[in-house]
Amino acid sequence: MSLAALLLAAALATEPPAPVPRHPVPAAVAEAEVRTRGAPLAERMRAVSTPLLGAPYAADPEGEGFGHDPDPPARYDAFDCLTFVEAVLALTLGDGPEATSRLRATLRYGDQPPGHAARHHFMEAEWIPGALAAGLLRDTTARYGTPARHTRVLTAEDWARWPDRAAFPHPDERLPQGELSIAYLPLDAARQAVGRLTPGSVLLVVRADRADHPFWVTHLGLVLDVDGRRVLRHASQMRSARKVTDTGLAWYLDHLATYRVWPVAGVVVLEPVPQGGSAGDAP
Repeated sequence: MSLAALLLAAALATEPPAPVPRHPVPAAVAEAEVRTRGAPLAERMRAVSTPLLGAPYAADPEGEGFGHDPDPPARYDAFDCLTFVEAVLALTLGDGPEATSRLRATLRYGDQPPGHAARHHFMEAEWIPGALAAGLLRDTTARYGTPARHTRVLTAEDWARWPDRAAFPHPDERLPQGELSIAYLPLDAARQAVGRLTPGSVLLVVRADRADHPFWVTHLGLVLDVDGRRVLRHASQMRSARKVTDTGLAWYLDHLATYRVWPVAGVVVLEPVPQGGSAGDAP
């Protein structure tokens, strides 16, 4: 490891504790959280996230509030796809501000203290396994059809081919290496299962394997029923939206089938697990 990498690793490892989030929960969101305690989780997720519709898309809008990423640990005025899902899960799986902060920290850092080096940056290697191990989500992909699987062994050479490697601050030793695997529902099967997907589920988009990208998951959102319509509620990067919006789920899956430069292989479906009696039943 180079001297610069050693200094960076040391700095990241000694980041101070995270401060209290600087962005309070909006009044309409807090009211919906209190009002729906004990309601079915999918209803609770829909109610809490409705006031967030229209919030603009912003890439990587949250951080630790210190150190390498001084962005606030929580905010509700702008989202990317991951921070939107984290916010809704943190607000709805528990009951109250203390649970919200704890659940958000668990999703991002597992049992580690908050810090950029500890954050679950990589979905397949860190975020998904961490949420499953913590009992916050369960994998229900196989409920909707026969899964396929991506598997590869990641090395430092794989990360060196990643176009964004130079901009990512971790030294090679911090990047996930070894066998990486994910089971997904092929896109055609997912398109046929739209009506059977459980509202409240987290839907993750899985791309085809590419040598220069050491990951497969590139987007996620929430499956909800809104006014009799099955939608994906997500922080969308599509040019027609670039905000938190509801996209018809059948249309969205059909749209994914049109991707050519980096094709979509399928989706992963994860079901949230309520934490405590006030969070209502599972979706």
